[in-house]
Amino acid sequence: MPITFKQLRTVKELEPCETLQEAVWKFSKADIIPSRFMRIVCKHGGFAMGAFDGDLMIGFLFGVAAIHYGRPSQHSHMMAVLPEYRDHNIGFRLKKAQREEALSRNIDLITWAFDPLQSRNAHLNINKLGIIACSYDINLYGEETSSKLHSGLGTDRLLAEWWLLSDRVKTIMNGENQEVAKIQPKEGLNINRTERDEEGLLIPVGSDLTLTDDVLFLEIPDDIEGMKVSNIQIAREWRELVQKTLIHYFDTGGYYINSLQVEREGTTRRIYYVLERLTKPYESPCFPLY
Repeated sequence: MPITFKQLRTVKELEPCETLQEAVWKFSKADIIPSRFMRIVCKHGGFAMGAFDGDLMIGFLFGVAAIHYGRPSQHSHMMAVLPEYRDHNIGFRLKKAQREEALSRNIDLITWAFDPLQSRNAHLNINKLGIIACSYDINLYGEETSSKLHSGLGTDRLLAEWWLLSDRVKTIMNGENQEVAKIQPKEGLNINRTERDEEGLLIPVGSDLTLTDDVLFLEIPDDIEGMKVSNIQIAREWRELVQKTLIHYFDTGGYYINSLQVEREGTTRRIYYVLERLTKPYESPCFPLY
């Protein structure tokens, strides 16, 4: 049976979102957003979309009305897909529907928060959707939530900026280039150095905060969740290095993340954020693509 998508507007339609929040994030009742509140948000500028396998909701997306750079926008607060339905392009299709609905209301910017150490999610956001990022929040949701997925490394987040009418995003959505990663980035300098321990874990050695080249590369671990299980201390070192490095280059260097580069070494992958310096003024510090 094909997966179908439906905009959610009523309390009854939104009720399965509570079940999915618990199933995906293992939230306690205190952290679950109730369907009644989601209904009010959707009625007054927000947006919710469900993905269904028959009558079963297998994923949803929930956004709220927002203001960024003094202009109306939408902040996508939650997107969840049941584990057994991942790798089926559900998240991409939910975001595509969100874009179409936002444009119908003359909204051309959608934002959301994502974990800078989650390479898989970063790939979806940057390479498959075309977002850019130039803002870093330390512990956006506090040091921990009731979800075990958020334990151990705090809740640092990058702010994704999805400029819906940029050439970059329109190219992706028109199917001309499904992954920005296929465009070879310019040559640049590596910000950080790494080495591997006896078990093969990638260890951050240090980062250089004095670079001024137009293009820079920041390596992150390929599998931070596995690292949290095998060596939480190394995972925490990665959090500290990425936090310090990105805040520095965003706030004082005038850089933004514009792609994610993936290199393969045998059976392992090396993952790099590609940072590019803004070279001329725009309406916003992350508005280089119009």
